[in-house]
Amino acid sequence: MTVSRRLWVGLVLLFVIGAGIAASVLTQRHASPAITFRTLDGRRIALQDLRGRVVVVTFWATSCSICVEEMPDLAQTYRQYRARGFELIAVAMAYDAPDEVRNFARVMSLPFPIVLDTGGALAHAFSNTTVVPTTFVIDRSGQLVSKTLGAIDPAKLRQYLDAS
Repeated sequence: MTVSRRLWVGLVLLFVIGAGIAASVLTQRHASPAITFRTLDGRRIALQDLRGRVVVVTFWATSCSICVEEMPDLAQTYRQYRARGFELIAVAMAYDAPDEVRNFARVMSLPFPIVLDTGGALAHAFSNTTVVPTTFVIDRSGQLVSKTLGAIDPAKLRQYLDAS
């Protein structure tokens, strides 16, 4: 077998294994981590205090073009569903400059809580998140029901919120 063929077979196997792991993550429910967020304005939000609400926790960075592009959709969804028991917490990655995060949130008039993960503990608590955007959906009972690597589909999120 040639080197390029071996490489191709190896890549296909990695893809299949990765897809299986991703499918497993998306279909199994796990308890959400018992953590408390501290927002830019100093509020503390304990995840366990949000039971009874659908919660989205999205990890993002100001340097991530996909993250920046999806913020208006997330803001619109938050405004539309907040009164119906929806909460969204946007966690800026540890490498993101706090002043840039604050400025971005102000300029974009983001209506949901923004959190700085300065030490990386929040990303660690959520499956050692390193890729942005990564979005977690937590159901009303506090169970993690999905993890999305990359942009979240706003139509699917709204469909889930409508059914919850």
